[in-house]
Amino acid sequence: MSVPEIIKSPASYLSTPFKRGNWHRTVFACVIFSIFLCATTFAQDSTLVKPKRKFSDLVTFRGYLKNLNIVSFSGNPLIGNSNEQFLHNRLNLRVYPVKGMTIGAELRTRFFYAGATANSLTAKDAMDMDAGLIDMSWNIGNNVNPVHLNTTLDRLYIAYGNDKIDIRVGRQRINWGINTAWNPNDIFNAFNFVNFDYEERPGSDAVRFQYFGKKMRGFEIAVAPQRTWKQSTAAFMYKFNAKSYDFQFIAGQYRTDVTAGFGFAGHAGNAGLKGEIQWFGPYEGFVDSAHTVTGSISADYSFKNSLYINGAILFNSNGIDDSDPLKLAGFFSGSALTAKSLMPTKYNAFFSLGYPITPLLSVNFATIYGYGPNLLLLNPSFTYSIVENWDVLLAGQLFFSDFPELTSNGLENRYQNLSNSVFLRLKWSF
Repeated sequence: MSVPEIIKSPASYLSTPFKRGNWHRTVFACVIFSIFLCATTFAQDSTLVKPKRKFSDLVTFRGYLKNLNIVSFSGNPLIGNSNEQFLHNRLNLRVYPVKGMTIGAELRTRFFYAGATANSLTAKDAMDMDAGLIDMSWNIGNNVNPVHLNTTLDRLYIAYGNDKIDIRVGRQRINWGINTAWNPNDIFNAFNFVNFDYEERPGSDAVRFQYFGKKMRGFEIAVAPQRTWKQSTAAFMYKFNAKSYDFQFIAGQYRTDVTAGFGFAGHAGNAGLKGEIQWFGPYEGFVDSAHTVTGSISADYSFKNSLYINGAILFNSNGIDDSDPLKLAGFFSGSALTAKSLMPTKYNAFFSLGYPITPLLSVNFATIYGYGPNLLLLNPSFTYSIVENWDVLLAGQLFFSDFPELTSNGLENRYQNLSNSVFLRLKWSF
């Protein structure tokens, strides 16, 4: 029986194996690299033409360095205990060669110096490949050693824009989602809420065009090609504002499906109100095949004492409504998480609250519940700002679910605490 990788080793969901591309990826990489070189050269020339421009007007450089320690323990002998220690560095570069043009590159590097990932050849091999058209994830050094170093370019793009349009080519974040926990409209970059250490979220190798019209109207066209058309995503989104609400309509292709969606954001009294729904239907065997609908609605409210609460529900027509350990394992390992399946269960609820105890110390609590297998996640966390640009995070993730247990009558589903993980993270931003 498969056991969820996130339960055995919470850091293992940070990467999922994908097949490497062929010549399509190589050509795309060469194009991006050529554009990058030309634009950088242009930037150097522009400093000669306009000597009054400062270096900070041409280039910005930001990033952070984090050390994350994870200790996981369980009373279930099928799951066992694990630990993880790694350094996480991020470098964000922006170059502005001429007015309206931006070149962006962001490098994510992780060094696992102890724990499950550092000793797992499977996890190391998975990190060596990413989901993009171009494989821009590299393992550095010998995978046999009980340490692991991986670096990934999760952003690399060139963009041009003004007050009317924005054109962007390369690896980028296409964020069409509106809600906090679950985003059915986010067909390009589905993300796992459990993976809190990846604030930037994944990107796509894509071409994107945005038009900004009057009165908050506009549209977007985005194409994220893959090795084959059946692996690609291409869609159109139209946005407008009416009655103090923002609305968006989406239509296009999501891999092997035709897809259409709708989203809105506004206020009901003093509370924020957001919603998204997305439909997927296979374009081969459209009539006879099963279709999928995912929908999420959320509300949030800030009290006068700075207490913030957020609640959401998610419906996934393709989700399970009973206990299925194999499907749960696929979801928590990250391999099953897509825009069509943001949770393995059909009916789901989310609730979170945050409160600044002092200007330097804040507390947050989030919980997710999936009906059927009674899947429950409890996620408390504390963040403390030590000094400027330095903060420490202490968090926990407690998983509960119906899960098979060996008894005198054989395997029986019993509700139990599957795993408990404690996270301690020190972060320096620059």
